Amino acid sequence: MKKGFDAVEWMRARREAIDREDAGLSWKAKAQRTLDLLKDDPLWERLKHRTAEPARGPSAHTTG
Repeated sequence: MKKGFDAVEWMRARREAIDREDAGLSWKAKAQRTLDLLKDDPLWERLKHRTAEPARGPSAHTTG
């Protein structure tokens, strides 16, 4: 059976492209770029109020 679309491969390729586009940007600039891309998106307009505040203090994902 031939696979017509590989979602994992597509997502990896897209992530690599985004990383190249964002190379050299600060975290703040990346966040602003994302907001600019979402501007006028109807789905984002419906869901944007669901965002959470960033956690305070050390992140659970931080090692050290």
